[in-house]
Amino acid sequence: MAAKAARPGPRKRFGQHFLADPAAVRRIVAAVGLPAGPPVVEIGPGLGVLTAPLLDVFGRLTAIEIDRDLAAHLRARFPASALTLLEGDVLDVPLQDLATEPVRLVGNLPYNVSKPVADKIVRERAHVAGAVLMFQREVAERLTARPGTRAYGPLTVLVGEAFLVEPLFDLRPNAFRPPPEVMSTVTRWTPRPAAFSSVSEESLRAVLRAGFAHRRRTLRNNLPPALLDGAGIDGGLRPEALPLEDWRRLARMWTRSAS
Repeated sequence: MAAKAARPGPRKRFGQHFLADPAAVRRIVAAVGLPAGPPVVEIGPGLGVLTAPLLDVFGRLTAIEIDRDLAAHLRARFPASALTLLEGDVLDVPLQDLATEPVRLVGNLPYNVSKPVADKIVRERAHVAGAVLMFQREVAERLTARPGTRAYGPLTVLVGEAFLVEPLFDLRPNAFRPPPEVMSTVTRWTPRPAAFSSVSEESLRAVLRAGFAHRRRTLRNNLPPALLDGAGIDGGLRPEALPLEDWRRLARMWTRSAS
């Protein structure tokens, strides 16, 4: 293994909080699954706290790191024969380019990109075999929210159509260096085999944008009456009251009205 480079510090502009809890690291690595499975890709490896035990288990790993100093540190720490390191923004990296088959994603996501990353995973779900990802707890609550709750919104519906997302465990701020001001939650993502089989993704995204345009208003203030009537939806409800199946019905009506 190559000699270690100087240890870079966290950068606020990248929202970096390095995981420093060995027990949490072990639980995350165990949640990724068995070595005999799809390739593993780590998002935001940072100092390599997760990278090292992942390599111990899986042998080879692809990682995506935006911070050039951390990328240099990782190249010095891990041999290229084990770690394929891509330097850049994960939002700009097509998941289909990472392997010839769908990959397992793992990572402690910077809070400032967690929602865009979640949306990217939905859009590129055909190339995702599963994921174990850490989010700010508030974001994790949005991903797993029930209808009728304040956390429920468009991201809940879109992610829920494509994946089963399960919260695994929470982490307190003192599990990181530097400590963030919020709790974090590790989640497991399992693809739904029938994702978007009964509804157009484009239409679902469009009706969600319109339906949640004014969240505090009722649906009749956000969506055309003919659309609501055609889907059999009570226009007096607020958008967060509708379960996934109702949003599917609205999206199917949206597709018909656009054709």
